[in-house]
Amino acid sequence: MSFGIRLGQTQEQRQLMLPKMLQAIEILQLSTQALVARIEKELEENPVLEVEEAKIEKEPEEFTSEAQPAGSNEDRPDLFGMIATRPETLQEHLMKQVGLLDLSPRTLETLTFLIGSLDLNGHLRMDEEEVCRVLGPDAPFQEALDILHSLDPVGIGWPGPIEAMMAQIDPSWEEGPLLYRLLEEELEELAKNRHPKVAGRLGLSLEGLQHLIEKFRGLDPSPGRAFLSGDAPPIVPEVCVRWEDGEWQYYLDDARIPPLRLRSEYEKLAKDPSTDGRTRKFLRTRIQSARDLIRAVEQRKETLGRVVRAALDRQLPFLEKGKAFLRPMKMQEVAEAVGIHLSTVSRAIANKYVETDWGLFALRDLFDGGRTIGGGDRGGEARISIQEKVKKIIAAENPKNPLSDEAVAEALEKEGIHIARRTVAKYRSECNIPSRWRRKQH
Repeated sequence: MSFGIRLGQTQEQRQLMLPKMLQAIEILQLSTQALVARIEKELEENPVLEVEEAKIEKEPEEFTSEAQPAGSNEDRPDLFGMIATRPETLQEHLMKQVGLLDLSPRTLETLTFLIGSLDLNGHLRMDEEEVCRVLGPDAPFQEALDILHSLDPVGIGWPGPIEAMMAQIDPSWEEGPLLYRLLEEELEELAKNRHPKVAGRLGLSLEGLQHLIEKFRGLDPSPGRAFLSGDAPPIVPEVCVRWEDGEWQYYLDDARIPPLRLRSEYEKLAKDPSTDGRTRKFLRTRIQSARDLIRAVEQRKETLGRVVRAALDRQLPFLEKGKAFLRPMKMQEVAEAVGIHLSTVSRAIANKYVETDWGLFALRDLFDGGRTIGGGDRGGEARISIQEKVKKIIAAENPKNPLSDEAVAEALEKEGIHIARRTVAKYRSECNIPSRWRRKQH
């Protein structure tokens, strides 16, 4: 019997913990623009929350300042029907499903981290090595990843659009094997509109290929985008770096985040014993929700400021000379300097950008996990530094005879950087540089 009680308590604690955990993680990971939008939604939904500078010219329509007897609520409006409905985010949708699972604390932590690391498309760009550098070598990465892949929507948590579409192919489909081949082997030819060639290689008629293409179009390369409300906003930096008064100054863009407070009249009403029970319960829930949001926003500001300063202080050569001088840096360095967990650093820099004299950069670009890449006499370089060299080599190519990835790898070899062709292809893709045949000018 004691086991059943403990199990029930554990499940209850998990259900109570998940919303707060999710909100803290979500608020920390939001960009400033997304946070402002989130706050605006909360202001619409929660009547006890207001912007601190707002001046209340009259009593809110929902309540009067005088307490109503518990039995006379005829004139009281339907507060519950007035609450706006905020669209569910991808993370909320996934965490609801996670809340129904019986997971160990370590698996739950790892799975929550993976969910928080998904990009807007629902892709997971981090591999096992990167996750274990953040959460520790004992993190059950594969177990958590398998659980993530089992959640709705189908195709969530894969590294890119092709893998996401492959995950959506039902093994029972007759066209399944051909769809796999189409995704793995024929996308470039399909993009060039070479349908007869593709059909011949797949052993199909043109009519059969068209049917396969229709099935292919039913696969979603970005399953996470279904949870976005409207188009993604333009990138606005959270941090600006300027050289002033003989030193680097870091400015956190928090002026657009409205200061929040609770409406005092609603707090009083929630404490008034003459307020009817249903309304008091409703207000107490909303007050707690508002307090949690205010606390999470303040924690985000404090954590982000400390992480940014610690990270940029370690990348002064980059600020002075440019991207090629970014040094390999571990999140562990910043976590130890700030006195927080590795996963908190990762969440703090997610979806955020810094504006420098050299352009706009994702904060995550400042970290390469401490790895040096390329070997050679100089012991290797940071990933983004090599990306810069790849861009320069391709920029100097003959546009009528562009370089292959193999040729770029050979050019890097002459500079003492030893990386494989497939690594060049990966870095080229990350820099949004098309493949050789797309760059060719006739």
